[in-house]
Amino acid sequence: MSALVDLHATAVTSRCHNPFFRREQLKSLHDTIRKEKESIRTAIRQDTSCTDAEASVEIATALRIVVEHHTSIQPKNDINEEYKTAHGQDARDRTEPWGVVFVEPNLGHTPFLSVIDPLSAAITAGNCVALKLENTPRAIPSMLRTLLTKAMQADTFQIISTTPTQDALSNAFSVLQKTRIQQPSNTQLVSSSGRVVAVVDRTADLSSAAEALVAARFSFGGTSPYAPDLVFVNEFVKTAFVEKVVGHALRYLASTTSAVVNGTPEPSQTNHFRNKITSTSLTSLESNKDWDTRIITQGYAGAIIELTNKHTTHVPLPPRSNAPVLAISAISSLDHAIDLVANDPGDRLSAAYHFAAAAHANYLSLFIHAQATFINHIPAGLLLGPAAPLFHVINVEKRYVKEHFVRAAPVIVNSGATKGLVHLSSRDAMQLLDDANKEIKEARRAEWIAIGFFEQGILLGLGMYGLPLLSFLGASIFFGVRAGLRRWAVI
Repeated sequence: MSALVDLHATAVTSRCHNPFFRREQLKSLHDTIRKEKESIRTAIRQDTSCTDAEASVEIATALRIVVEHHTSIQPKNDINEEYKTAHGQDARDRTEPWGVVFVEPNLGHTPFLSVIDPLSAAITAGNCVALKLENTPRAIPSMLRTLLTKAMQADTFQIISTTPTQDALSNAFSVLQKTRIQQPSNTQLVSSSGRVVAVVDRTADLSSAAEALVAARFSFGGTSPYAPDLVFVNEFVKTAFVEKVVGHALRYLASTTSAVVNGTPEPSQTNHFRNKITSTSLTSLESNKDWDTRIITQGYAGAIIELTNKHTTHVPLPPRSNAPVLAISAISSLDHAIDLVANDPGDRLSAAYHFAAAAHANYLSLFIHAQATFINHIPAGLLLGPAAPLFHVINVEKRYVKEHFVRAAPVIVNSGATKGLVHLSSRDAMQLLDDANKEIKEARRAEWIAIGFFEQGILLGLGMYGLPLLSFLGASIFFGVRAGLRRWAVI
């Protein structure tokens, strides 16, 4: 595509490497967002089911990320790093940008932030950017075309309407938020698409767990990739937990009005969106061949349901959801939850939330494998923005950082310890081999018994039942023997 060819031509000049230029680009982006924040908020509200407050939070988060990237660029430090080798120093940590970055955003959740996050990180790293925005009647793509074209310089930033061919992308770095690739290459950042599962043990703070899970599921209309798809709760505390969930969810489920027509309150556009998505999701779940669905409570803007396995064997977990529907399912033990997740044939979990005492939560985190696990909390920042890239450490506050968009390019001046190895004499080479051939001396391991989860249960059982029983048997034997001796007049 001609757009990518033009961007590659600019990348070759290394113009975007200049720290002052990168700061200017980010400053221009920040200024444009500030000036157009009202039109941005209007477009977000028009295309999504978020509230006015949630749209404001999305814009504020985007502005904060741009500021953080701008602040991180220190021209003096960059120049010192660039001239290290001129002063005879190694530049082992030197990196270079990929050159051209193709961004395919997912506009289904926090769409404005999903574009600004990777765009600002790629600019910070010194890349040119090609952004895909399809030609649709939606408000956000149109708004972004106008806003970003005004903010960015044309020879370093292009908007395209279709995905380039593989040949065109062969020399570019790709950010793919919608396309699913199981094994991405080193030139692709592919957002995770796995489910999100929560486990609530009977040792958990039920009120805190309910509040966090309700907020995560119902905020932003339930569209966050980190909203819990299924909550496993211990059957002994399920009733108490459900009561707390319903209490915290009332303000999300209740309908809000935007106008009064003929004396009758009309639900807001936000609730129209959420009600439609909720109905579609419930219809899909009710037709699921593996899970029974029982509606616990339903409002105009969402629902809380209970799911029960129809079979006695393990079945696939329910599919991912982008609707404001909180699904709860009872479990008999922590191992029950582990087995249900382990036997699911789907992708690795995008996230897991464990609400339990520390030891129990640690046990869950060892056997329920997820890209990220959170114990007894769900960070608010996690709910904004796209899903984090696969196989990279998740950043809660921003999904993309400069390090994602650079590659290693070390420059070594000093030869170090290997100097002259190839010119050693036979005697010195044999001595080197003898030194390297010495046996590894392992330190003697301390002899102790690890007290893990199961050992704790055994010791607790012995303490509660074993010791009283032994005490009773000992007392019975003592008094029985003494009584027998007295009877036979031995004492």
